[in-house]
Amino acid sequence: MRRPDDDRGGILKRVTVVVPTYRSTAHLDALVASLDAQTLPQHELEVLLIDDGSPDDTPARLDAFGRDRENYRVIRLPPSGWPSRPRNEGIDRAQGRYVVFLDHDDRLFPDALRAACALADRTGADVVDGKESKSNTPGWAMRDVTTDVDNAIDWIDPHPLVPMNPHKMFRTAFLRENGIRFPEGGRQIWEDIAFDIAAHARARVISLMVSTPFYLWHRPEHDTTSATFHDDLDEYLDAVARVFRWIDEELQQPRFGELLPRFRAYQLRMRVLPLFRWDHRTEAQRERIRAFAAELLPRVPDDADRHLDPWRRIGIALARAGRFDLIARHMPTWPRLDCTPVAGPVRWTDGGLAVAVDLTWRFDTTEPSAVIWHDGRAVLALDPEVARFAGEHALTADVTADLEAATYAVDRRSRTQKIDWMLGHGVSARLQAGSDGEPVLATAQLALRWDVADDGPGRLHDGPWDLYLRTALMSTRVVRRVRTETRDRTWAIVAGRPAAAYRAQNGGLSVDVGQSLFGIVDDPRTTASVQDGQLVVDLPHVTVLSPAEVRGRLETGGRVVGECRLVVEDGRARVRGALPARPGMYAIVFGTTRSRLRVQVHRSGRVGVRHEPRRSARGILRSAARRIMPHLPASLQARLSRGRRRG
Repeated sequence: MRRPDDDRGGILKRVTVVVPTYRSTAHLDALVASLDAQTLPQHELEVLLIDDGSPDDTPARLDAFGRDRENYRVIRLPPSGWPSRPRNEGIDRAQGRYVVFLDHDDRLFPDALRAACALADRTGADVVDGKESKSNTPGWAMRDVTTDVDNAIDWIDPHPLVPMNPHKMFRTAFLRENGIRFPEGGRQIWEDIAFDIAAHARARVISLMVSTPFYLWHRPEHDTTSATFHDDLDEYLDAVARVFRWIDEELQQPRFGELLPRFRAYQLRMRVLPLFRWDHRTEAQRERIRAFAAELLPRVPDDADRHLDPWRRIGIALARAGRFDLIARHMPTWPRLDCTPVAGPVRWTDGGLAVAVDLTWRFDTTEPSAVIWHDGRAVLALDPEVARFAGEHALTADVTADLEAATYAVDRRSRTQKIDWMLGHGVSARLQAGSDGEPVLATAQLALRWDVADDGPGRLHDGPWDLYLRTALMSTRVVRRVRTETRDRTWAIVAGRPAAAYRAQNGGLSVDVGQSLFGIVDDPRTTASVQDGQLVVDLPHVTVLSPAEVRGRLETGGRVVGECRLVVEDGRARVRGALPARPGMYAIVFGTTRSRLRVQVHRSGRVGVRHEPRRSARGILRSAARRIMPHLPASLQARLSRGRRRG
């Protein structure tokens, strides 16, 4: 669906990527590499590198990128102190039909721009919210949406622009014609929320792209700007007040009658109620928070409170009533409930991996129970004074329905690509009385199947994958690794490649696809023989579910002495290769993974295998280096290679 405004002057490209920079680090190399790798042709892509007055060598580095790439433009601005102005400059100067905002230490997945443009062209989208991953947090963004959505404009829960950040694609003319801008003027905490709210208030079509990975939010180990939001209490409180003002200004429309109170409830839950955790607050800070709440809450309609769980509803009611003395008693009574996921035996079936995950919920027992069993119902164990207040204000302490409405899902996450895909999900849990008379959620089981043979484009990557459980209870999300007690690796050839399910060092269930960590021959059941003058290594421990042919090599002492192939013959997995001419011990190498097993060739021509030979410290270091090297930046790889040659 084309819009008339698509042909307005200045639209020369399919998409413009706007990158605000300030004292940018080496992560810029990875960002530019991700743009170079886009499947969208470079002549359809414009990149604006907009520097916000960096005092270091960032502008020179940007110029270096621009010199080698005709579709790049470098723009220098006086320092403004926040990404808002560079992004707004990008909106004004963009020559693309669509604009994407990319932070200077983040990346786009290879097919992101092509797929997002194709979806927007088809649906006429004002906004495309793409599948986003976060480098340090599994299960990030649009977690339970499994297919692309042409238009989610009327969605309420989940909201179509969640998470509310600028990591999306917008139609350029839509932003310009509606005057949608990022708020400027120094530090503007949550400027992205203001931008997204304004976009939602004016959009007609918001499309969700779930089938193709879009954005990788890279969170480095060092603190970023967003990590400083809580440093200055006054600044933080002013920002909270601004968010409520943005909501009131933009969403006071009849069509947002149901959305508006939910938006307010989210802010009460996420940004207001946590202010009353007094542990690390000075008395002056506590007084400032009391004054802030007394000023803010009368302006927030109480119809938002019904969208809070009972515990939070009581907390906000206390704040509305000015009973800050009771909030201090109420805050420690939050019912901490955790879930332990344990995987049963793993089976390789036609097309993929099948496993059942048992879920066991437990309340935190380090403190007195926060929930008690009363007349067959789960009830909050409130402080007596808080309970009296709740009774006087007709506030329920019954959380039975809230606990039984638990949702849970298991995701697989690529350890190298940092992308998540949902394997299975469930809704609701059964509440019952425990042996000690306290309420417990009954153990549930989630049957999972990872259909590797039909995993979809961009979904399957060689490398290790980890399984995580996400649970949501009383609007609180917890992510845990799926654990396993099985210690043996379970091998299969599926979708044309080898894969091993195994127990990671932290006890989690993981799957190594493509022999990135382990060699498929490294099993006590592996045998070797000579057949028709060829070396044949039989792998009876491997479940064969598809044809395969994977090229490898034989090595000894770091020298390649011949080629070999992992093949499937008569439903069995074997490694075939030329018989080495000399007696000795030979490793089998696929990719960068060198087998621990050694094929021993005797002088007589007879062959055998030796498992887990003793390794020198030097050999261990070399092996580790071979595994790590492909994951290092290209510049560092070249530097290390030069050092090795000089050595």
